[in-house]
Amino acid sequence: MTRSQPSSVAQPAAPRRSGAIVASFVVGLPLGVAILAGVHYGPLQDTVVHQYLKHPVQGATVIMACLALGGLIGKLWASRTERAALKSDLLPVWDGKTVPVGAAAALLAELDRQPRGLQDTYLGRRISAVLDFLCKRGSAAELDDHMRSLADTDALGQESSYGLTRFITWAVPILGFLGTVLGITKAIAGVNPEVLEKNLNQVTDGLAEAFDTTALALGLTMVIMFISYLVERLEQGILEAVDHYVERQLAHRFQRTGSAGGEFIEVLRENTDVLVHSSEQLVQKQVEVWAKALGEADRRRTEAEQHLQERLDQALQTALEKTMDAQTKRLAALEKQSSAQVLVLAEKLSGLTKLADSLAAQADGMRNLQAGEKQLVRLQEVMQQNLSALAGAGAFEQAVHSLTAAIHLLTLHSVPGANKRPGLAA
Repeated sequence: MTRSQPSSVAQPAAPRRSGAIVASFVVGLPLGVAILAGVHYGPLQDTVVHQYLKHPVQGATVIMACLALGGLIGKLWASRTERAALKSDLLPVWDGKTVPVGAAAALLAELDRQPRGLQDTYLGRRISAVLDFLCKRGSAAELDDHMRSLADTDALGQESSYGLTRFITWAVPILGFLGTVLGITKAIAGVNPEVLEKNLNQVTDGLAEAFDTTALALGLTMVIMFISYLVERLEQGILEAVDHYVERQLAHRFQRTGSAGGEFIEVLRENTDVLVHSSEQLVQKQVEVWAKALGEADRRRTEAEQHLQERLDQALQTALEKTMDAQTKRLAALEKQSSAQVLVLAEKLSGLTKLADSLAAQADGMRNLQAGEKQLVRLQEVMQQNLSALAGAGAFEQAVHSLTAAIHLLTLHSVPGANKRPGLAA
């Protein structure tokens, strides 16, 4: 009959879990939409943040992360009420003296007069469950087991309230890897040497977008895990404080009397301990199996990513090698064509040089011809002047006879013995 009590106590944890889920959508969803609106249409559209939120997968990653943050913010807000309940006087201070079990009804009535918010806390529900157990049983027997069951139920409820956050923490990196795969697929789709030669940015932009998605997802995962760790540690501290308060105020407050079935209860307790120990071992084995399965999944995912990276590197290397070969052949053809044109140009320049030399020789001949022509003109002028002078004197023929006589006379003087002829002595 005592086993039915813990199940009735575990129910109050449900509103807390649903409250965290409601906070995820009420706070996290508008927060994610506001961030995306600020990046795409607001003051953040010209910042570096816009680079990491261009792809729809990146936007979905931000929305998922904001949902997790909204749930954690809701838990932080609820922890304020939990700490206020620990500081308030939900029960009268115990003076250390045991009281009859019947006093539990008065304490429960005192608790019902407290504010509803304090009654819905971990401490309020724990005190209410303990007092309700005492009122229904009319005995403090097995109170310790019941209190441990309540503590375990609250711990399980607190752990299960992080289900959505853990799922998002697992899903955000998967979204990042999905964006990486889509970006790489977009980058290498239709890649050929012509595309790499003309538009290499198409490949590099796709790769940058892919790795930006992974970086964003990993960064958000780190933030969510860190904040989740802090909030979980805070709630664990609150549960520990609740356990300490209930142990100090209720565990030894009521009188305990023996019962006729004590031996049976002791045997039952031993069997329960064995069953709990076996359950713990089973849970431990199940945890190890799940850990191995998750490790194997991580290993396969890592191998798939490495294989994909190797294929991408090989494809890029092949494309780059083809591009380099094409460029090398093209440069060789251009170099050969340039050499032929240089030879033709050199031959033309040699012909032009010979033509220039010939023109220079012709120019020298023309200059010499012009000089000779000038000398002929001058000689003609001199001769004409002499002829004019002779004609002006009117004795051209006489001058010729005189000149002839003078020539004969000079000839006689120049020939030896010519002056000894008779008749020429005088």
